[in-house]
Amino acid sequence: MGSSKDDASVTNISVEEHFSVSQSSPGGQFVGPTEEISTAAEALIGRSTTLTEALKAAAMNVGHKPVETTDVAAIKEVETRAIGDDIEGAGGGVTAVASKAVARNKTIGKESEKTNLRDVIAEIDVKVTRDREVTSEDAEAVVQAELNHSPFKNIIPGGVAESVAAAYKLNHDPSL
Repeated sequence: MGSSKDDASVTNISVEEHFSVSQSSPGGQFVGPTEEISTAAEALIGRSTTLTEALKAAAMNVGHKPVETTDVAAIKEVETRAIGDDIEGAGGGVTAVASKAVARNKTIGKESEKTNLRDVIAEIDVKVTRDREVTSEDAEAVVQAELNHSPFKNIIPGGVAESVAAAYKLNHDPSL
């Protein structure tokens, strides 16, 4: 599986065998894989490994950072997979909250005043009423969504994509 945007390529998105994301920079230089199991997995141990639990793990790991476009893409993928295609219904979901936060953050200069990921994910229990366990297809799609919207073609360590991949790994092999 590969994609190309601005002469950068992304390859080897495989959560089934082991979580790895290999990347190439525009010059073809290897950027490097993410860790197989990270703090995202550690945050999920002993918890339900559903899609919304993976979002909560991301909030635990990197919740202090301002919400970015990459987060919105990954959150949208998670929310769509958890509740189906109608994420716009019922007044909008977490994706709508995240999108508004990104727009607001662009107008704010001070980092400490920006809406962070933890604030957005706090809406998850109210906005997402259905949920299910993370599958390999979910993990791969969320990783791909985050990569497609990242200006540097990488995933955020401990962020949404990595947390969803970690949730899948724990569903697939609880002994991790």
